[in-house]
Amino acid sequence: MAVIQFAVIAVLLGIEVYCDLKDRIIPNEISFAIAVAAFIDFHPENLWGLLPAAMFFVGALFTKIGGGDVKAVAAISLSLGLWKTLLLLFAAELSMLVFYGISVIIQKLRHKTADTALPFLPFITLGYILTIFV
Repeated sequence: MAVIQFAVIAVLLGIEVYCDLKDRIIPNEISFAIAVAAFIDFHPENLWGLLPAAMFFVGALFTKIGGGDVKAVAAISLSLGLWKTLLLLFAAELSMLVFYGISVIIQKLRHKTADTALPFLPFITLGYILTIFV
């Protein structure tokens, strides 16, 4: 059941990433579907995953992280639990920092300005995939 859950959530995240990159909007319906998919292989202790998701929400209040990202993390956290959600957030932040750092260097070499607003959901998705396989 865990493999089916991963496949369903990965496909839904792929759709969300496409929407985020194309329109900079993360549909609520897909985040809701991810939350529902979390119940394919649900364990009550996974509810602890909402704790780091709540901390992510508080952090988002003071940054440019959008509400769609917060809802997506909350939905994913239902399938991961506490420690894996923390790992997901760490991996997402770290991969975004690496990507942005490389982007800044490349743009400076081209004598251009790097884009400061990046969609975060691709990095959340990467964090989810890394978390599942670690």
